[in-house]
Amino acid sequence: MTRTPEARIKPELLVWARASAGLEVRDAARKIGVKEERLSSWETGETNPSVAQLRKAGEVYKRPLAVFFLSEAPADFQPLTDFRRLPATAQAMWSPALRLAVRRAQFQQDAAAELYAALDEDIPDLPSPELSEDHPEEAGQLVRELLAVDLSEQSSWATPRDALRGWVTAVEELGILVLQVQGVERGEMRGFSLAAGSVPAVVLNGSDAPAGKLFTVIHELTHLLLHRSGVCDLHDRASGSPADAVELFCNAVAAAVLLPAEAFRSEPALAGHAPPTAWDDEIIEALAQKYSVSREVVVRRLWSFDLTSWTFLQAKTRAYRDEYERQRREAGSAPGGPTFFRMRVRDYGRPYIRLALEAYHRDEINAAQLSGYIEVKLNKLDKLEEELIGSGASR
Repeated sequence: MTRTPEARIKPELLVWARASAGLEVRDAARKIGVKEERLSSWETGETNPSVAQLRKAGEVYKRPLAVFFLSEAPADFQPLTDFRRLPATAQAMWSPALRLAVRRAQFQQDAAAELYAALDEDIPDLPSPELSEDHPEEAGQLVRELLAVDLSEQSSWATPRDALRGWVTAVEELGILVLQVQGVERGEMRGFSLAAGSVPAVVLNGSDAPAGKLFTVIHELTHLLLHRSGVCDLHDRASGSPADAVELFCNAVAAAVLLPAEAFRSEPALAGHAPPTAWDDEIIEALAQKYSVSREVVVRRLWSFDLTSWTFLQAKTRAYRDEYERQRREAGSAPGGPTFFRMRVRDYGRPYIRLALEAYHRDEINAAQLSGYIEVKLNKLDKLEEELIGSGASR
């Protein structure tokens, strides 16, 4: 079968993309760089835009190229009820960057469903374990069993990035998209989950520390297993709202997954300490390294077992975050950084990119559609595939 880059789209998708961007035909045509009559002819189906013209339209409408190849318009931006912010961050209007992040994730959900259909494969069913919101420790044990990560594997991860890769892979094996976004302030969003849609998704803030993302991915997985979307918070004391109760539960489950109660409480380093204790940094660091988690999670766990005070937890949390922000600023001025292709695999997720590549290699989608799904030019496809193979997890 000969592949062709010819664009095949439904005119109504062009109308929807323009209208959802709040643009009139005249203004959209000017931004795209075509005559108003030309854009109108695309929207009526009289003529078809080239791939280059579609790409420019996508830039103007703030939509990925592949959205124009879907069978129908995806669910547009829907406000989420809550999300994982830094503590004490004021509720405010969502920034354009966050709105785009949610929109892109919703697009990838729909695109993944289209790719499953093109490959004649069933979308994996999201597990539905019985998680009692009155018993987060038991729920944490169930989630950990679902992820099939044992303590020996967890302790084998040498760095926070290795640990993040391991936990993300375990979540992806449940049929969940794990995506990352750039350009959103950590103070506004550290992660969110989308339960609505045929392919559930967890989205992480790419600027967060690996250990912070690790906690977020388990927190958001818990949201999905409850079949509730959210963009979630790290606070530990409820203000009385139902959303707060869910956040506290998801936090507690994530901590229980990462630091199982029986193993953690039997640690020799914890013996002989009368609560509440102000713990030495050396002990906290050693436990964090052993379980491949952040120091904040260790202190949070100490507090949950009444082994330290709320004041100590808050002080350490602030200190760790200040330290990370300082390290980020210093790293930001250093040369180099991840390649474009590594960032593409990280942000779009390995399973999603594999779906698109498999559909292309099996001639189920054409070159233009592939380029739209993964936003990579075809002459660079070999570099993306090399990165995909090289980034494969060892689980």
